[in-house]
Amino acid sequence: MKKLVALLLFDLVFNTLRAQTPSRQFEPINFSQVTINDAFWKPTLDKVATTTLQACVYQTEVKTPRIRNFEKVARGKNEKHEGIFYDDSDVFKALEAIAYSLKNHPNPELEKKADEWIDKIAAAQLPDGYINTYYSLGRLDERWSDMSMHEDYNGGHLIEAAVAYYQVTGKRKLLDVAIKFANHFDSLFGPEPGKRHWVTGHQELELALVKLTTQRRIKST
Repeated sequence: MKKLVALLLFDLVFNTLRAQTPSRQFEPINFSQVTINDAFWKPTLDKVATTTLQACVYQTEVKTPRIRNFEKVARGKNEKHEGIFYDDSDVFKALEAIAYSLKNHPNPELEKKADEWIDKIAAAQLPDGYINTYYSLGRLDERWSDMSMHEDYNGGHLIEAAVAYYQVTGKRKLLDVAIKFANHFDSLFGPEPGKRHWVTGHQELELALVKLTTQRRIKST
């Protein structure tokens, strides 16, 4: 009996406290609204802006064929893909890093370089919204046939880069590419009748779609 009374009292106190706790609504704040100037992270961000991103540009344009693959798709001359099948994602990651850096370290030359890459990416997108240089260069009949080949992973990094670049620069060319890809994916996969199921080991596309949806919701309010 004592245990029952104690449990009832605990339940009463718990529910009373819960009822008195005000609810909070959290709204996302994008990084372009945040300034970091502390002694730990600011020097690191400065190093990224002045050194790391130059290495990214070198790796993307010179050391690897990553940008060349986009150029090949745009030319449409049945050229072969070079490099690793997920290389597109590294271009998108570099663009996202540039976007983050431009927030605290405006750099017209670096922004111009990003715009050049974006032009090449946009030119490589197929009319139906699909974009993946590995499959677009001679393997289109195999696209969306192997869950391990990072197609949605690459697309997720495209979306994250596009949202970040738009938030910083207000330029929506890459964002439009990302939206078109997202619509393409949505037209093929999902729980609706007639659509296919697609489950991969990376949660990248899901994370990116949350950012894209949030960005579009903020824009419309």
